[in-house]
Amino acid sequence: MQFNSVFPGLSRAGAVAVGALGILASGAYADTISPTSYSATLGVGESVTITKTVVVTREPPTTALVDIMFVFDTTGSMGGAIDGAKASATSVLNTIAATYGNTFSGAGQYDDPGSSIVATLSNSVAATQAGINTLFACYGSCGGDFPEVGYDGIAKAARDTPWRAGSNRFIVAFGDASFKDGADNAASTATALSSANVDLFGVSFGGAFDPEISGLGGSVFASSTSPDDIAAAILAGVSAGFSTYKTVTVGDLGLGLPEIAVSAVCTSADTGACVGADAVGTYDRSVERTFTFDYTFTRVAAGDKDFDTYALVDRGIVATERDSFKTPEPATLVLMGVSLLGLGASRRRRSA
Repeated sequence: MQFNSVFPGLSRAGAVAVGALGILASGAYADTISPTSYSATLGVGESVTITKTVVVTREPPTTALVDIMFVFDTTGSMGGAIDGAKASATSVLNTIAATYGNTFSGAGQYDDPGSSIVATLSNSVAATQAGINTLFACYGSCGGDFPEVGYDGIAKAARDTPWRAGSNRFIVAFGDASFKDGADNAASTATALSSANVDLFGVSFGGAFDPEISGLGGSVFASSTSPDDIAAAILAGVSAGFSTYKTVTVGDLGLGLPEIAVSAVCTSADTGACVGADAVGTYDRSVERTFTFDYTFTRVAAGDKDFDTYALVDRGIVATERDSFKTPEPATLVLMGVSLLGLGASRRRRSA
């Protein structure tokens, strides 16, 4: 989902985002996976194969899992800007959480020469807000020179944040200074973002910050506009992250184990091609697209099991359905039941 565009201002992006927000908030459109549920009884070693159909709509998904980490420069030069950065983060947090109901978030910081700190993700807006509220300029140290260890902060967030399996991942960085090499540099930070499949946004409080974010493949937003406009523009950027995609598949992310193993084979791929479990192509949401898969459940251990299967677009969850499996009665119990029935019938005949 990587994309790279630098916005010197937010008026146009904000206008686009207002329209996107109206579409998303309506909840009228969402990617789907069908059937919406499936249940069966399988003995150990038995398998069943069904067809799973994924429809990727023209509009961004409303049920996607979104993980977002806020990373702040807390060195002394941010003294006059940290309150504005925190206000922008609050607006972004509330806007994203209201749009995508399944949102996890967290907040962290980097200072120089102090170490980067990244908090855990939580589904509580209040918890993330509390983390944001504790930050201040010189939180760890005041710095000492203008280039800051921004690479360290962003790379650490990409690597160490406990991203959820199948989530659509975003880092929003706030800063005013250029970056210098520390434990990480531009190349290793870009690799960390790519490896974790994270999209990067930057809210700039100084021009030297802009090329650092854009150089990492991120989108830069000026801090000079209102927090609500920044939130609207980042919402548009998040939505844009769903607008093009290259792979579609289905899977349970290991949730069926240890009782049920699953496998998928793509059987139709819209305008693209089926390659093993994946539909592969250069897709966009200009039209609705349909993909089908042969999906096999195999019982590998006894025990009743309920778990989710997901539609995955570029490995991110966009739709969910529920599967349920029962273990058949053991053969010995069935035979015992038959024997008891026969014994009862015999006793009734003798009594008669």
